[in-house]
Amino acid sequence: MSKTIDLIVFDPAGNTTLMVLTPVPRSEYAETAKKLLEIDFDEYCDWRGTAYGEQVAFVLNEKGEERMDMCGLEFCGNASRSYAYYRVVVCGEGEDTGDGRKKIDVHVSGCPHPLTAIVDAKERDSVIQMPLPYSVRKIDTAKAGIPGAHPFVEFDGISHLVIKGVEADADTFDRLKEYFYREINPGMDAFGVMFINEDEDLMRPVVYVRDVDTTYFEGSCASGTAAAAAARSADEPDGAYDYVFRQPDGTLNASVTKADGQYAEIRLGGIIEKTDIIHVTI
Repeated sequence: MSKTIDLIVFDPAGNTTLMVLTPVPRSEYAETAKKLLEIDFDEYCDWRGTAYGEQVAFVLNEKGEERMDMCGLEFCGNASRSYAYYRVVVCGEGEDTGDGRKKIDVHVSGCPHPLTAIVDAKERDSVIQMPLPYSVRKIDTAKAGIPGAHPFVEFDGISHLVIKGVEADADTFDRLKEYFYREINPGMDAFGVMFINEDEDLMRPVVYVRDVDTTYFEGSCASGTAAAAAARSADEPDGAYDYVFRQPDGTLNASVTKADGQYAEIRLGGIIEKTDIIHVTI
C-alpha cells in the first residue's frame, strides 16, 4: 500500500539528509528509509546536480516532546544541526540571542540529553554542541591488515577511528569494521572511519549503521569531524582549539575546549542548504 510522505531535503555541508515530517512508526523506519533513499530529489535541489539522500531522519512527538530519530537510532551531528535549523527557520522556534541568531535545545537519537544549537538563518549556519566522547584511545589495527596505532574516539551512539595515510576504499573499511566489531566494541550502534589525506587536505568519512546494515561513503560527517578534532587536540593543554575539516562535499568547522585536562565542549558548524517541504508517494 502506498503512502504520502512530507519531507525536507537538507544539505549540511554535503551530508544530504532526508528529514521526514510525517509521523512514521519506528517499526517502519528501515522500510521507509530504503524507499526514500532510492529517489533523486534533483528537481527540488538547486545546489547540486543530483540529490539522493545519504541518510534519513524522522521528526516525531513523543509524550509532548519534539525530537528527531535517525533511521538506525544512531547519533548524527549533521542531521542534528539540520533539525535545529528546521526548528528555528521553518517552525520559527528558538530564543533570540540578540545578534540575529537564535538558540535552541534539541532532543535527538543516540544522545541521552538535549543539545544546544545556535542558528544563524542569514548566514545559513547551524552550530551545535556535540556529545563529548567517553573514550579517546589508540588502537593497534595490525590485525585488520593496517599497521600502526590510530585514535579511536567513542561516543554514545557512534564511534570513529581516525586514520591518516590510508586510502578510503570499501575493502579497507570492511576489514576495519569487522575487526572493531569483533574485538574492540561489539555493541556500537554505528562505526565510522575518518580517512585523512594530509597531502590533499581532505578527510573522507565512511560510516556503517548496524541496525540497517548499511555503509555510507558520506559527503561529510559531523560526529566524525568531532572525533577528528578530539583526536587532534588529545595531547594539547587546556585551552580552546579551532579546526577546519574539508570533506568530499563540504567543509565543517570544529571548536574544542579543554579544561582540567578533559574535553569541556566540542561544537560543530557549517553551511546548510534546504528545500521547501516536498510531498512524495512511496
